[in-house]
Amino acid sequence: MINILLVTHGKMAEGMYSSVGMLIGKAENFDFVCFDKDMGQDELKEELDKRLADVSDGKQYLIMCDIKGGTPFNVASRYSFKNDNAAVFYGVNLPILIEAIISREGKSLGQLAEYLEGVSGTTIGLSEI
Repeated sequence: MINILLVTHGKMAEGMYSSVGMLIGKAENFDFVCFDKDMGQDELKEELDKRLADVSDGKQYLIMCDIKGGTPFNVASRYSFKNDNAAVFYGVNLPILIEAIISREGKSLGQLAEYLEGVSGTTIGLSEI
């Protein structure tokens, strides 16, 4: 099963992790890292090194970040550049996170990433009055 690691600015990841538990229950192989204002890039890298230590052992990770070009995205992207067992998805929101969790079974990392990119546009919209 593909592991999902949520990495965002501030406490967003913690809040989304909690919301996932409320909406679909405890998800296996799902964790989060918060990039707090008191952390530096090196500290975030150390935290990701701990969480992704087994990526070189063949475990696959989808790292979901909030903002393309932000520190969580930039640090996480180094893992996907170095290892085919990691992919980075940016622009995460709660619906796409839940979709990733419930849709990962039976998919390769590449298939899951492509699928999520394809359906991501359906997770936002403007309600008609």
